[in-house]
Amino acid sequence: MKHISIIIYDDVLPTAVANTTALLTSANEAAVKKGEPVPFQIELIGTRLKSAALNMPLQFYCSKTISDEFDTDIVIIPPMGTDLTDINSLLSKNKKLLGWIKEKYNSKAEIISLCTGAYFLAECGLLDGMPATSHWGAIEDLQQRYPLIKFKADHVVTHSKAIITGGGGFSSLNALLYFIEKNCGKEISVELSKFYALDYGRTSQSIFTVFSGRRQHNDDEIHQAQSYIEKKFESDISVEQIARQVNMSKRNFIRRFKSATSLSPIEFIQRIKVEAAKKAFEAGETNIAAITYRVGYNDLKTFRTVFKRITGSTPVEYRNQYKTQTV
Repeated sequence: MKHISIIIYDDVLPTAVANTTALLTSANEAAVKKGEPVPFQIELIGTRLKSAALNMPLQFYCSKTISDEFDTDIVIIPPMGTDLTDINSLLSKNKKLLGWIKEKYNSKAEIISLCTGAYFLAECGLLDGMPATSHWGAIEDLQQRYPLIKFKADHVVTHSKAIITGGGGFSSLNALLYFIEKNCGKEISVELSKFYALDYGRTSQSIFTVFSGRRQHNDDEIHQAQSYIEKKFESDISVEQIARQVNMSKRNFIRRFKSATSLSPIEFIQRIKVEAAKKAFEAGETNIAAITYRVGYNDLKTFRTVFKRITGSTPVEYRNQYKTQTV
């Protein structure tokens, strides 16, 4: 039986804790029904007290705190329930937890971060040089804070050495399904995915991504270029044309744009166009050809290829799944 520590810190997201506990408990029940030993001993571990301050009218009772002496095999760090603007304060309040996570990792414990729980592993330095994922909305901030980590924005799960990271929101439950399959077998993992209506085997969270423009930088000329693209994306704008708008050579512009946004100008233009197309589909528009031409593509095949590469879904699939339903 493996001991699992689910960490309860101030401002942890309560629903994620409840879902994690439920899924692991169900894995225990499924194993028992098959006549197998109970695979997991599950405990909630507090950081300061045996209860924590939460942003919802809920409370978890923790059987231990990180100040207690105990051994554990797996440490699970749920996502935070705070806004990204409060990250610095949250990490500062949890310095003791950061040290504890490193200590357990060095003692051969496996570490699992779910969604924005990746901030704790990143701050510990445990992810340096490794692939990792998190909520798609936090990836840009994480990349800027921790440039040594190879963040995979579209991945639902990464596993390197003894660390598993899960993607954003409820897709992070796929990381738990992956962990359960690794420890209990595929049959139980598939059974739980069906019971909880989870998309077993999902590998990408790109379809959920909302492109926000990569504005977290201080290069004023590149901000101007981004604004120009956002205004003119429906036309057939070229990199040379944008570079002239900010009085740069094409080569220098491409270099500075990539440095500021982590995207090439062409990639940025494509993402802006695809985001506009997604919003059109979500608003109930159904004519793919009309949307294609409106966002600045003259070729349906090219638009389809770019759309699928960025979202992981074809325009038809996205339209059918996310269009607004009218009565």
